[in-house]
Amino acid sequence: MLRLPSLFSSFHAAKGLRLRAVLQGAWVAAGLALGLGLAGLAQAETYLPPARDLQSTAAQAAARHQPVVVMFSLPGCTYCERLRKSTYQWLVKDGYVVRQVEMDSSDRLLGFDGKPSTGKALARHYGVKLAPTVLFLGPGGREVAERLEGAGQPDFYGAFVDRALKQAELALGARPPVGTAPQS
Repeated sequence: MLRLPSLFSSFHAAKGLRLRAVLQGAWVAAGLALGLGLAGLAQAETYLPPARDLQSTAAQAAARHQPVVVMFSLPGCTYCERLRKSTYQWLVKDGYVVRQVEMDSSDRLLGFDGKPSTGKALARHYGVKLAPTVLFLGPGGREVAERLEGAGQPDFYGAFVDRALKQAELALGARPPVGTAPQS
């Protein structure tokens, strides 16, 4: 009978060591997963020029007979990032005037009237409550096309942007590109 408790206790001791090793391994794995997850969050978002001086931005867009495309977003918004990457960075490369406004930001910017404002105040002014929301704005910050709220259907989002750009350009009296016949 003396051997039984010693076998029993050595079995439990070995089992305890295995459990401890498994738990330590789990903590290491959880730490690695957390570290990799945070590293993923730390990756830079796709760059869109921030709104700093919307009055001069509007003048720049007006010279091109284009709207100012303003994307209201939030830090860490995966839908915002998807649209920046799939659509809006390409508009910038194509020569459109696109600006991003962080809708929860208290950072100073100049509004369309040249007065100091913030991302929060601008979002409140335009009634933006959802990220992403994209506005197509003309002189004085007037909406010249239907706004796009949310990420929409990814397969059709580009068509919605194209429609809004055409609507905005018509409202702004944009000239047709050289070499195209006027449509009747």
